[in-house]
Amino acid sequence: MYYIKDAKIRRMTDYDGAPCAEVGVLPGAVDDSALLVYIVEDQREEGYEIVRILTNDADTATDWFDNNLHDAFQDVTVSGFTGSTVMTPEDERSKFQRELLIFGDLKRQLGEHFRQVP
Repeated sequence: MYYIKDAKIRRMTDYDGAPCAEVGVLPGAVDDSALLVYIVEDQREEGYEIVRILTNDADTATDWFDNNLHDAFQDVTVSGFTGSTVMTPEDERSKFQRELLIFGDLKRQLGEHFRQVP
């Protein structure tokens, strides 16, 4: 399971023609990677749904996700949740999404950002 230390909206972007929030997520566990999580509005899932998750193998203190000079990005949307003896991969993904949306005031910020999209 992925533990969240911090989460902030980096920018609004586009995903398959729909407005999408790019959220930077810093890990709570030492060995976990920083994430970029892409969230769209969805009336079925608490108002929002994660549609893409990227990791970065670079040092977040010096690189974050802005260096495209190496192959730092890895799409883990499907492979990032492996499951356990008590949870399926789908359950882990749903739990991560719920925990991300209740982290700080991220859900309120998402609402504000999506309302500003023309």
